[in-house]
Amino acid sequence: MNTIAAFEMNESQVKALAKNLRMLLEAHRVTENEIAQSLSIPVMTVRRLVSGETTDPRISTLKLMADYFKVSVDSLIEDNSYRSIASMGKAAPQFIPVLDWEIIKDMNSTKDINLKNWKEWHPIIFGDQFLLGDNAFALESRPSMQPRFPIGTLFVIDPNETPRDSDIALIKMKKDGNISLRELIIDSPRWQLSPIVSGSETLFYDESQHGIMGIVVLTILQTRKENAIS
Repeated sequence: MNTIAAFEMNESQVKALAKNLRMLLEAHRVTENEIAQSLSIPVMTVRRLVSGETTDPRISTLKLMADYFKVSVDSLIEDNSYRSIASMGKAAPQFIPVLDWEIIKDMNSTKDINLKNWKEWHPIIFGDQFLLGDNAFALESRPSMQPRFPIGTLFVIDPNETPRDSDIALIKMKKDGNISLRELIIDSPRWQLSPIVSGSETLFYDESQHGIMGIVVLTILQTRKENAIS
């Protein structure tokens, strides 16, 4: 699976990032120190971005800055005019954290996780017609999910999506905290949770026993990291 922790920028992107941050600081009337304090990151990190010294910033840092100014990461590295600052947030892609199965067992949403120094992010481009929710995240498939989902498949999960018939949902068992992906078969008034792993039993949704953590809105077939060509 190809994920990125740092974003290596070319010269024009470095200059654009520095210029955009200076314009945003001026437009929002905040200082480098105030930004650093608000985001709990070193002030030198902010200064190096604003001055154009950093050529490979962490995606997590760029996302923090973008979220603070309510713009997209993509817009931060584009050459924008001062007047276009207000509309920057319409650009794509969105970067979402790639979590692992053990971490999500102990969380209710991505708000429960400190993502400031998160290493694995994946860019998602849906276009203007659809945007992921702020708490969206990704999971890599387990080997047991073959052959339906080959090794390296990435599930993009949005907790804000409303479940529909035939959706694949991330289900949390409230009794033991175990997590599994299940296909929803909605035959009112019952919701059937069909397994995607061979040999697993079919369940019927019970709000007292099951929680829906999100809906799979996109699956991406990736090359595993150890086999990826750099």
